[in-house]
Amino acid sequence: MVRQPLFNYLAVAMLLFVMQATPAYAENPCNPCANPCAMKHTNPCANPCAMKKHANPCNPCAMKGANPCSTTGNTPIRKHAFGNFQQAAAVGKKMWSDESLGTAGVSCKSCHAGYELLNLDKNQNFPHYVEMVGDVVTLDQMINYCMLNPMKGKQFDKNSKDLTAMAAYFRAYRMQYLRANRK
Repeated sequence: MVRQPLFNYLAVAMLLFVMQATPAYAENPCNPCANPCAMKHTNPCANPCAMKKHANPCNPCAMKGANPCSTTGNTPIRKHAFGNFQQAAAVGKKMWSDESLGTAGVSCKSCHAGYELLNLDKNQNFPHYVEMVGDVVTLDQMINYCMLNPMKGKQFDKNSKDLTAMAAYFRAYRMQYLRANRK
């Protein structure tokens, strides 16, 4: 019985030590974009940026062009589309009511006016299971499912401005719902 409090004390002390050490490893050391150079390690082998350049072929800081995550020289996924989230959401809002996106004479708003049929009260993020689809889908997949099925239109390209705008508006729409229905 006397040893139990000592054991609890040691367990708490170890937990605190692990929690204190965890942030260094929370920045994924296997992901060069997590910036391993910013990680603080006591082991120089755990921080590739502490090594001499070219000493470690896996050192992203030793690569030509320095930072592989920098924006210079990267291949864009599309022509620049938006300057900020609000611009994307504004385009998506117009698309939400656009019946010409498909051939069925309906728009997103036809089924989802006033937050209907979106299950926003469940407060779940994508990806999640959607009964209508019968599968776990991402938001982009759900948007394209609606484009192909109820709207009888063409799906959006995965890197398109239109898909980004629709996803941005859905997020803004969901956030508006959550703010209005806080409990």
